Amino acid sequence: MIVVCKPEDSPYWFDQLWKNTVDLFRSMEIPVRTLECCSGDLADLKVKSLDVEAWSPRQKKYFEVGSCSNLGDAQARRLKIRVKGEDGSKYLAHTLNNTVVAPPRMLIAFLENHLQADGSVTIPEVLRPYMGGTEVLIPGK
Repeated sequence: MIVVCKPEDSPYWFDQLWKNTVDLFRSMEIPVRTLECCSGDLADLKVKSLDVEAWSPRQKKYFEVGSCSNLGDAQARRLKIRVKGEDGSKYLAHTLNNTVVAPPRMLIAFLENHLQADGSVTIPEVLRPYMGGTEVLIPGK
């Protein structure tokens, strides 16, 4: 997900983007946590960055499944993205991005958190309508 917005709106959009990732994982009953990256770990253009991590029962630790970043006007400056305001003045837009989900990592988190001792995989209620009502995936079927 990418957002190009007014500078004063970037904190709002950052929260919305981050919330999209967290809500997606939690809706599938996957435990997640958020880590804010310290300024020393930020890439050149980033103003703020959060990593979303999912719980791995196999590894007994959290691992990164998504990242959300506010680049302020740095990317807009490089790309020369300028916006003409209502008063006619020009300003640099703010840009934000969010991976939302890396599919291989999502699959790992999903399977590990829903795998049962008999090898079956429970399907969270939110996904059942897309699975024809299936509640459990059973190996060999």
